[in-house]
Amino acid sequence: VEILIMRLLKLFVPIFLSIILIVLDARFSYLDNFKRFTLTLLSPIYLVVDLPSQVIDWVNDKGSENELLVSQNDYLEGQLIELKAKLQTYNNLTLENQKLSNLLESSYLLPDHNVKLARIKSISQSRLSKKIIINKGLNDGVTLSDLIIGSDGVVGQVTEVTPMYSSVRLLSDPTQHMPVKNSRNGIRGITKGLASNDRGMILKYIPLESDIKLGDIFMTSGIGNSYPPGYSVGRVKSIDENLDPSFMTVYLEPTQNLNRLELVLIIEEKND
Repeated sequence: VEILIMRLLKLFVPIFLSIILIVLDARFSYLDNFKRFTLTLLSPIYLVVDLPSQVIDWVNDKGSENELLVSQNDYLEGQLIELKAKLQTYNNLTLENQKLSNLLESSYLLPDHNVKLARIKSISQSRLSKKIIINKGLNDGVTLSDLIIGSDGVVGQVTEVTPMYSSVRLLSDPTQHMPVKNSRNGIRGITKGLASNDRGMILKYIPLESDIKLGDIFMTSGIGNSYPPGYSVGRVKSIDENLDPSFMTVYLEPTQNLNRLELVLIIEEKND
């Protein structure tokens, strides 16, 4: 019996005390100070318990901000690439216009000849063969021996023609000969390409006493009617008077630089 009474006391005493505390808390403010004290003691625990969720929220916020920044950065990079592409197109059109203007200015020197604009498709240069392929052929009226010029001077001569393309032998080809004259004093000679990887030419049949200086420009002389006169061919880069007892050896470099050449003019006789 005593054991049963003890068990009942253990069960009902806490319940009775809880009821008393609830009534006192509801009716009076005796427990307010105690609750505030208890909450103060428990606040660090609440902070520790809530910390993981706060960290997760912070990481999510930062992740969203980072995704937004990455997205904005990708968009701006795309806009920058697009603007650069448009700028390249604009610059390319400007350069093309300048090249066409230079070529057309060159064509004014030839009132008795027709001209056609062509684009270089390929360049082939070795020690014994130097030529280019242009995108004009028989269908465009190109014929053998037509002269090809650039904005800075003669490029070469048409040697092969197909319906859509033509092969042009360059000035520096060892089989190419061209009658020229000095633009400063009219001294005449014949150029011949060099059988080497050099793009230069040698000027033949110039007497030893001739007035030739470094930097002199030689242009087409028009002798033989093979080439129209007055177009720059080469510039004197060196002179050797010891190789031949009868003639001086003059080396020329082409005035037209093929490294920057994309467009050329085809020169042909007018048919009146």
